[in-house]
Amino acid sequence: MDDLTDLSKLIDGAIIKSRLNMFGVMMMADPAARHAAIANTLAALPSGAYLIGTGPSTVGIVPLTVDEVVIGRSATPVEKPAEAVTDYQVADAVYLGPYEVSRTHAKVVRRSRPSEPPSYWLVDLSSRCGTFVNGEAVSAQGSGTRLSQGDHVSLGGSHVSTYVFVCK
Repeated sequence: MDDLTDLSKLIDGAIIKSRLNMFGVMMMADPAARHAAIANTLAALPSGAYLIGTGPSTVGIVPLTVDEVVIGRSATPVEKPAEAVTDYQVADAVYLGPYEVSRTHAKVVRRSRPSEPPSYWLVDLSSRCGTFVNGEAVSAQGSGTRLSQGDHVSLGGSHVSTYVFVCK
């Protein structure tokens, strides 16, 4: 396979097949068993705030244990690395290039006041495709959007790179 076009078609087919296979595996599992596994995991988490990754490129648990957590993605081979450091990286490059997550896309800021529980705010870092909470765009200007239990966070408008905010 010397031709890059043939190789790119092979890789494209493998990417699509793996995504479809993963969807099939998820759909064959018993919904009650999936729900129980998620509930068991949530119950095992220590008290605190988390982003629970729900998209194919965000799966995982992001603990919000510091005052600022930056989310983005690593540079692709054809991009210059970002100057800012991200705390958590999304595997957004489905086709070996960025889809819609910026290298420094958004951050969660923990704000504390004496004798009150902390609040958590999602701030867009002037991302290319936007940041959304429950389908509403987070302004790239200003202090961000306050997060509440169960809020659905999306990095980009397609709602592929997603999280659910959990505070326990």
